[in-house]
Amino acid sequence: MPLQAYMHPRRTTPRRASSTQTHSAFAFPAPQAGINTAQPLPGGNPLTAIRLENLIPRALGCQMRKGYLRWVSNLDGEVRSFLKYQPATGTPELFAATSTGSIYDVTVATGSGVTPVPVTSVVGGQPDGEWTSLNFVSSAGVHGLVAVNPGGGYWVYDGVTFTQVTMGVGVGQIDGVDPDLFVYVTVFKNRLWFIEGGTTRAWYLPVGQFYGAATEFDFGAMLPNGGALAALVNWTYDGGGNSAGTGGGSGSVNNQLVVVGEQGDVLVYGGDDPDDPTLFQAVQGRWYVGRVPVGHRFFSLYQSDVIILSERGMCFMSELMRGQGFFENVGRAQAINSALAPEIARSLDTRYWEVVFLPQQQMIIINRAEVNVENLQWVYEVNNKAFATLRGIPMLTVTTFNGQVFNGDLDGNVWWTFEGNSDASIDDEPGTDLQAVVVTAFQPMGEGVRLKRFLMVRPSFISDSPPGIQATLNKEWNLGVSNDSPPYLGAGENFWDVGLWDVAVWSGEGQSYEAWLGASGTGRYASLAMRVRGAADTIFVSWQALVEQGGIL
Repeated sequence: MPLQAYMHPRRTTPRRASSTQTHSAFAFPAPQAGINTAQPLPGGNPLTAIRLENLIPRALGCQMRKGYLRWVSNLDGEVRSFLKYQPATGTPELFAATSTGSIYDVTVATGSGVTPVPVTSVVGGQPDGEWTSLNFVSSAGVHGLVAVNPGGGYWVYDGVTFTQVTMGVGVGQIDGVDPDLFVYVTVFKNRLWFIEGGTTRAWYLPVGQFYGAATEFDFGAMLPNGGALAALVNWTYDGGGNSAGTGGGSGSVNNQLVVVGEQGDVLVYGGDDPDDPTLFQAVQGRWYVGRVPVGHRFFSLYQSDVIILSERGMCFMSELMRGQGFFENVGRAQAINSALAPEIARSLDTRYWEVVFLPQQQMIIINRAEVNVENLQWVYEVNNKAFATLRGIPMLTVTTFNGQVFNGDLDGNVWWTFEGNSDASIDDEPGTDLQAVVVTAFQPMGEGVRLKRFLMVRPSFISDSPPGIQATLNKEWNLGVSNDSPPYLGAGENFWDVGLWDVAVWSGEGQSYEAWLGASGTGRYASLAMRVRGAADTIFVSWQALVEQGGIL
């Protein structure tokens, strides 16, 4: 035991009481679990956010999305559909269909002064420019792009010419039904299947054929909620030892047909020969998902699953078959369905609610209907299984082509999406700076019953150039963010020792950026409310808050 000095009582200096420490610091990660509208506002998961715009939840934090560049412009109407011709050999081609019925080749970018010439025009569509399409190889090895426009008929593109298929018994014709009645096309078990508009009837062709005798299959008796057929989806998945009650042996791969009615009935059919009712029938049961949006774009294949949008929100086919889906499943869309479902329900008859898997971005994008004047989309990051929103991309429809993402807008433009450091870049001229917004879940900063005075907040980033931010702490339950645009200098430009109240710009060539910013106000709960301007791929990593603890009253 070490010796200690002994102090004579008469020489001991009276000890002064130290002042009580009233400041408390708290550290939080970025909201990598994404938006969650289902949890209560008080004391939400600190990994979640209430608003998360243009920041995608990724492995290291929330990453600023990339911008978009003009690809082709001056088309003669709204860009409503993309058609992709992708042969096994030869040059892939991308086509854009507009609201005037014109179809343009947009495979190669053109200058803003170029007015493209349509390769063909299909008028009389209901509506014009709305196509479903796919690539198909016949039994003879002929590759073609098959496409259907409601009211505009059934067309085949062979790599040179778009040809309309007519009714008849001759070569290159369809017998048994007028193909002008078709509104939708898919492929199942190497047969082309079509939906006859305004009915519950589907028509299928012989195996491996573009043309020939069409056979009717009426699903009406299996749709108790009524309405016409809305979609037929070719669904391939691993049987997984029958763990979902889906049939098939252990490790087997099942290929089945998902049938969706306008009023929300969902069926799963299996079998190889629709001519034989004992070999082609409903095999999994029937589910009700609520009415689906118009336009045949409310579903998407994702890995071994099918995503469906309806007035009840977003669900995955695999979840329905497990007795989950919508609000019951805590793992996926339950986080946003309380917000998404009312949006869809209000605009079921407005084109286009669209869901597309973008493998290059590792995202599922939910494109809102045309009433989307805010240019706002929902996105689901498939690795983190987290939701966010995108803002500022004028998107009527979206597709992937040759490893890139393209979208069409209401003004006759095709944009190369998720590319570059600015929005709406034209002819190599930068567009507007990228901006993001985050409002995190509210945190008690200690005891939720005690009042706190907000002192400072410090966000942390990783970036190739210093971001500009505007950040503060919101009291309960303020969801707003300042509309003021934070100052931002691109890479290679610097401010030294500049720190404005609630505004900060950093400089230097390092990869990490952070600074304390002043905060004001009082509250029992606090949320980070921040607007960011910065380069693409800037990562929001974490944030810290400094508060002064107060009393209960």
